Amino acid sequence: MDSKGALACLAALPEKYRSGVLKLSADSANPDPDTWYVSARAGRDDNGMRSIEVASGQIISDKQTLGLREILSSAKPLNLSKVQVDSREIFDIAQNYAGANRKQISTVSFVLNQQGSFAVPIWSVWCYGPNGTYFGEMKFLASDGTVILNDAFPKKP
Repeated sequence: MDSKGALACLAALPEKYRSGVLKLSADSANPDPDTWYVSARAGRDDNGMRSIEVASGQIISDKQTLGLREILSSAKPLNLSKVQVDSREIFDIAQNYAGANRKQISTVSFVLNQQGSFAVPIWSVWCYGPNGTYFGEMKFLASDGTVILNDAFPKKP
């Protein structure tokens, strides 16, 4: 497991948060970000939402937050057992698409969330080239890496 990847981040979370993760996100990843941001519902003994920051598989911040965006959204807690494809693999797939279109990804922004209780978690990835040029968005099933949306790169690898 990549010590800076999403799966290491999720593994670093205390058990009381694992069933309440609503969103995992990161910016400026190449292929790994410096910091992952987790929005999670606290366990039954705690109140409210938590905003957690994880770097290199270690929690660096854990704060209570209002979490209004997550509370008001249709996001459901991630079924972590269905997250089988790590962020580095998703980055590599996106990079293959970029290569087929004669482009090079410099960085990506990641969001992992789930829209329904029985849905598969989805990776949303925003791809950027040199000098911050925005290429577009891709979405992948977190269960197997299948591309389900691609407005970034017209040619497939």
